[in-house]
Amino acid sequence: MNRASTRRRLLNGIFILLLIAGAFYAENALAVKPAWPPPRTGDPLPRRPEPADPPFHHEPLAPSLAERRQLYLDYVSALPTPPERGGIWVDLAKLENGARQVSPAALDSALAFVDAREDTADFTLAGLVRLYYKQAGRGILSAEDEARLKSSLLNFKYWLDEPNPTFMELWTENHQILAFSAEYLAGQAFPDEIFPNNGQTGEWHRQHGREKLLRWIDFRARTGMAEWDSVPYYDMDFAALLNLAEFAREDDVALKAAMMLDVLFFDMASDSFYGQYATSHGRAAASHVKSAAGDSLLTLQAVAWGTGRFQGADMASVSFVTSPRYQLPGAIQAVAQDHPPEVTSFERQSIPVTREAAALYGLSFNSMEDIDIWWGMGAFTHPRVIDLTIATADSWNLWHYPDFAPLKDLAQALKKLHLLGPASQLLDPDSNGTVTSEVNKVTYRTPEYQLSNAQDYRKGEKGYQQHIWQATLSPYAVVFVTNPDSLRENDSQRPSYWASNGRLPRSAQYRNLLVSLYNIDRHPSPSILEARHYGFTHAYFPKWAFDQVVEAPAKGGGGWVFGKAGDGYIALYSHQPYRWQTEGPDAGQEIIALGLQNAWICQMGRKEVDGSFEEFILKITQARLQVDGLNVTYDAPGVGRVEFGWSGPLLVDGRETPLQGYARFNNPYGSSAYGSGVYHFELGEQSVDLNFSALTRTVKP
Repeated sequence: MNRASTRRRLLNGIFILLLIAGAFYAENALAVKPAWPPPRTGDPLPRRPEPADPPFHHEPLAPSLAERRQLYLDYVSALPTPPERGGIWVDLAKLENGARQVSPAALDSALAFVDAREDTADFTLAGLVRLYYKQAGRGILSAEDEARLKSSLLNFKYWLDEPNPTFMELWTENHQILAFSAEYLAGQAFPDEIFPNNGQTGEWHRQHGREKLLRWIDFRARTGMAEWDSVPYYDMDFAALLNLAEFAREDDVALKAAMMLDVLFFDMASDSFYGQYATSHGRAAASHVKSAAGDSLLTLQAVAWGTGRFQGADMASVSFVTSPRYQLPGAIQAVAQDHPPEVTSFERQSIPVTREAAALYGLSFNSMEDIDIWWGMGAFTHPRVIDLTIATADSWNLWHYPDFAPLKDLAQALKKLHLLGPASQLLDPDSNGTVTSEVNKVTYRTPEYQLSNAQDYRKGEKGYQQHIWQATLSPYAVVFVTNPDSLRENDSQRPSYWASNGRLPRSAQYRNLLVSLYNIDRHPSPSILEARHYGFTHAYFPKWAFDQVVEAPAKGGGGWVFGKAGDGYIALYSHQPYRWQTEGPDAGQEIIALGLQNAWICQMGRKEVDGSFEEFILKITQARLQVDGLNVTYDAPGVGRVEFGWSGPLLVDGRETPLQGYARFNNPYGSSAYGSGVYHFELGEQSVDLNFSALTRTVKP
């Protein structure tokens, strides 16, 4: 062997060692390491209840809807009108209750906000549309104010393809129906006027809005909501649909809006716990799920069927009590007021982002005509949609939006190479987490507690605002688990410290038992595409909201935490060692478990079935439980042997429990075959039958 050959082999060996060392360094230096989160500051959330707070009602606060409507109008009439844009909703209720004037400051603020086309201007626009239709020409508004209202409606930008860039994010599901309904009603009001932003007549806008809103309704009548059971965004959906049901002059538009309202009200009634929308949500912030005090639909439920309490003047509630044309069926009110010993509700919402689903519903991944469907479910950068997203952003001049701007240069380069889809799949940007594709949900409710879960939903993928599961025993006794993606709790960061997940779990529920498995990526996406990544999971478990909390440690540091609230019980298990947070805003309400993998188990109980709290604890701590990595076998008391892992089915006593393929609705009160657009709701002698394709709505009695 000559000297040159030896040197070459030596250099090759050194190079290989350097590569190995570099790979080893990258593996360890870039890996996410489980670590206790740094201290957080701020006030505890939610605000602790005080004796002077109004009570939450378990029984209807008044026997009839008419009485509850009047109570709410009187309640809002006693509130001061805020001197900002939200004040118009207060004034709408006051006007309905006999007031004769509108706050000049609130109206000025609302008009200025809409005219400036600020983001969420469409929320305010819904109130201005209602104000115009309810009060124009009736002597309440001055001629100047009516002219200003008309000007705002004429000059608005109603869809993303219109000229003149704005920062209004009209693409999500709730924004779409707000924009489409407002466009339709503005065009209906002023059919012969020119709308300056795109130079079209009001009649053109009425027809354009009609086509868009009817497609929005028809698609969701068949497949459900992408922003399923969303506490903040159903508020907007209700407001938009109530505007159509109340003011549309075309019978088919008004009827379809009323039918869609029936579906949403039934959805809410099926998944609520005494007026608290205590379920899995497609989109929610931490403030909405940590207590009923933050539930923005609690007031609507208090009016609609009497449980919960009044908590302000929100869009949905004010629209509801000022819409006499829409009559909420008695059957749906009765469902919400019914509290049998146990009830299980199954539902399916949204569609998968697949070629098969696209073909089934006549959709394309290449046509801008369908971009509202894909963007409505947050599939902006999904590998199958990203080419269409980039083409649409180019065509409609959307690159100034903060959501699109970071993608522009990279996207244009990848577009030329036809690599957008593969790049999205490989690099997995944070925006992939916004997808709210098909969900199969279960909600199990008793008079003492409720447990709800999104079954096996996008396991291991990034989250955004999806709230996967929740256990609820009282307005404040709420428990759930997440993998944080930020140290901030407010909604400016999505996912946040408590809302959604950096990496989604694989969760499965059978009746009163739930298993939730976490398998968090060891490495984040490339740094420019993922802002944060944390290697721990934590449970929201507010000790202060329970009558009693007991712990039962297990070998190795994990174990059970038990809580009692009234006659309801909860048992929460972490396989990884856990610690209670003792500092900051979550002291005494946060359980932190370090580790990229963990198995959490939640089992609910109640006195009537499980005996005393002590008996409940004893049965669970004595039950056989085995966790092997991400495979759980648990002999759950009252349930049976439960087996569940990161892959494979959920087995209960050896029998597979389906996690997918649910009906649109299937519970003791209602049924709907997924994709059919046909619904039947019934309780006692009262019923509702809806057929969207036949355009029939039959309400008895």
